[in-house]
Amino acid sequence: MRAHSTGSRRQSDGNHSAAHDRRTGTGAPMRGVIRRRGIAARCHARVEGEMHPEWWFAAVPALCAGALMPVAISARSIGHDHADGLQAMHVTPTSRLGGTILYIAFATAILVAHLFGFDDLSAALPLLLAAIPIVAAGLVEDLTRRVRPRYRLLAALVSAALASYYAGSVVPRVDLPLVDYLLGFAWFALPLTWFMVIGACNAFNLIDGMHGLASGTALIMFGGLALAAGWAHDHETLAQALAMMGALAGFLVWNYPRGKIFLGDAGAYFIGFIYAALAIRLVANNDAISAWYVIVLAGYPIVDTLFAMYRRGMVRHVPLMAPDALHLHSLVYRRIAIPRERRRLDRRVQDLGPPGEERRRGDRRAGDQTERHRQLHRANRRVAPRLWVHSLLCLAMAVVFYDNTYALLGCLAGYTLFYTSRYRHLVRFGRRQVRRVLREQGDNTPETRPE
Repeated sequence: MRAHSTGSRRQSDGNHSAAHDRRTGTGAPMRGVIRRRGIAARCHARVEGEMHPEWWFAAVPALCAGALMPVAISARSIGHDHADGLQAMHVTPTSRLGGTILYIAFATAILVAHLFGFDDLSAALPLLLAAIPIVAAGLVEDLTRRVRPRYRLLAALVSAALASYYAGSVVPRVDLPLVDYLLGFAWFALPLTWFMVIGACNAFNLIDGMHGLASGTALIMFGGLALAAGWAHDHETLAQALAMMGALAGFLVWNYPRGKIFLGDAGAYFIGFIYAALAIRLVANNDAISAWYVIVLAGYPIVDTLFAMYRRGMVRHVPLMAPDALHLHSLVYRRIAIPRERRRLDRRVQDLGPPGEERRRGDRRAGDQTERHRQLHRANRRVAPRLWVHSLLCLAMAVVFYDNTYALLGCLAGYTLFYTSRYRHLVRFGRRQVRRVLREQGDNTPETRPE
């Protein structure tokens, strides 16, 4: 049985021609007009006689999130992440309830939009309700740390299925001929959609390891969605992307650079879920935008997730969901940020190891311990700006080649090579660092292989 269209999917013969032009990189008349107007003009283009208060869509959730974050921070008896885990990169117990506040801020924006008749934003209500299972599972994990990964994946699957049924979130095309044909069948389109939504949720959860990293990356990615929706006059996607940007901005001022509160699993899953849903809607509503625009836009978390799966399954032979401290942001922290802080204090460069292990050493004076915590905190906040550059690079490539599928595929391949080269460089840098420390200490024992 053929899958039903979502209502936003184009069915005219002219759209088949536009899709062919987009895949081959040739210029369709409509796309040529858009290109000549330029990106700056597209961002400010409006339907004649119609005004949309975009600033309002971002301001309400930003103010709500910024005002409620101190409440979560002060709730010290629940939802705090202690700095003794394998992936912990902080030095003091920190609230993990930021994602719950993010959800509340987004819900508040939708409620206000509904009360004042802004249909572009209130149309996100089905998505908000569909996100309840995954946000609830993430919140329970943030509070108890006892929810198994399989149950969180199941919750993400339920949310994806609800979004497909109630919000029409089904992948309409990927601009690859055979796959586009198969997407006409529900048995193929629905599992692919759910797989992409689950993947987006977990991708944001994996990069949520440093102050401001996940939220700053998400802010850039939703900015890319808003940019494309703005020049394509897709007011619903624009309003909802701006609302997420506002909520993220309200969270980011508390999360970076001081790390007063964390997203937690609830926040990371919610961000990934909403990004996947809005990306599907943007592609479904706008034939002039390649489906690979939204994929290249999310290049950094996607490549990081795929590389983590390869590293765990093929190299280390451990379960794919097993946590480790070998992500790119972990290596930047240990190999670059911490040594630079050491040099800044005119100390000898050495491999510090996990923060939790350092804090458990009892032979340091209290003053040295306090200074060491400050040093690790400063090193933590050095990481996110370095990796925001990755997201900005993906954004630039996606915007330049927004309508050329083959060029976007090439950009994604190029970024993958860039990511892996940086990863390999950091691993080799760590080995050289260990050798140098051993030489300085006069240690003749065989060198151990760094992780």
